[in-house]
Amino acid sequence: MSKEKSIVVLVLGGVVLALVFFVAGVLSSQLLSAHEAKLFATNQNSALGSQTTQLFNLMQKEANDPPSESTALSGALNGLLRSNGDQYGRYLDAKALSSYTDDMKGQFGGIGVVLGEKNGTVFVNQVYPDTPAAKAGLQAGDYFYKIDKTTSNAWTTQKVQSAVKGKVGTTVTLTMQRPYKKDEMPQDVKYNFGNPYTVTITRAIISTPNTESKMLDGKVGYVRLYEFNEKSTDDLRSAYEKLIKEGATSLILDLRDNPGGDLNQAVGVSSLFLEKGQSVVQIKSRVQGTSVLKTTGKTLTKDLPLIVLVNANSASASEIVSGALQDYKRATILGMKTFGKACVQTELPFGDGAAFMTTADYLTAKGRDINAKGITPDVKLEMDIALELDQAKDTQLQKAIELAQSKTQ
Repeated sequence: MSKEKSIVVLVLGGVVLALVFFVAGVLSSQLLSAHEAKLFATNQNSALGSQTTQLFNLMQKEANDPPSESTALSGALNGLLRSNGDQYGRYLDAKALSSYTDDMKGQFGGIGVVLGEKNGTVFVNQVYPDTPAAKAGLQAGDYFYKIDKTTSNAWTTQKVQSAVKGKVGTTVTLTMQRPYKKDEMPQDVKYNFGNPYTVTITRAIISTPNTESKMLDGKVGYVRLYEFNEKSTDDLRSAYEKLIKEGATSLILDLRDNPGGDLNQAVGVSSLFLEKGQSVVQIKSRVQGTSVLKTTGKTLTKDLPLIVLVNANSASASEIVSGALQDYKRATILGMKTFGKACVQTELPFGDGAAFMTTADYLTAKGRDINAKGITPDVKLEMDIALELDQAKDTQLQKAIELAQSKTQ
């Protein structure tokens, strides 16, 4: 792994998402093995070192299930990274970092879902088509309740990811909760997040698709972008070039349920539709000051009408792209208000793994602050996420097709 800083945008609902850790503080080097002490060293004369040492020793004496040194170290590092209120701060050890790297490359062993986290638990942000999860009937919005024999009220994306991934060909049994519909809410709510159901899924190699593309009625070229990883810009360009060659006269970019990812890819995707040198995003950092990332000049089309679909799970890099295209009036944004994550996480090599911390905030191309606010669509249209599975019932997509066709008449 390169020792240089790698900047990525991570979001709730991302492939590797913001994790919730319940252990705060730091762990004294006196309690660690020599190897672990290199990862984390604390001045024993400070209250920080003294109190964490005492607490660790007290847990070894009194706790029903005292942590090992390595577990305590991981919890302490994560607690420190969140001690400033950074909900996206986290530490990944070598094993977790390897899993994250596999995800960003787009291939891993698992069931085929993107995870999100809210309301203190983990949910399915997105289900990739033709994967074990899709065949088992998992849907976006379903919450994790039980994995094999483990039930938890404090699932984190890291815990779920670790439990769900495994050797190809083995099985994992999931008890999920599907959110109640408004007209189905029971008077006596036994399960907080919805009706439970159980499925057993066989793990497989998951090659996550970056895009899904097709030609729709009226020569509308449709591409869905699932996430922003290292292949996204190239894959999106290839998909649109094929559709344009086939005669597409207008385009739809579907960013619904897209949790974000690589910041540089957000710039690359925006560059496909904007002129060279236009601002894409403003980055404001305490350490680095303010910088502006601009389009690369590798434009695909500046003229074909473009509709961008978004919803409440469209976050981070998705918001950078939709915000830039909206700022320049290059596209019509359609759907629901986006998630509202406008901060940048940096991956910093640390010990055998990496520390992820928020190092900057961002504004849209023309200076709008969307953090905790989201992008408000030009055309607002609420819709149940489950309807995305059926094109005939997907009212947002149908409206996008209608708008795209009207712009070519």
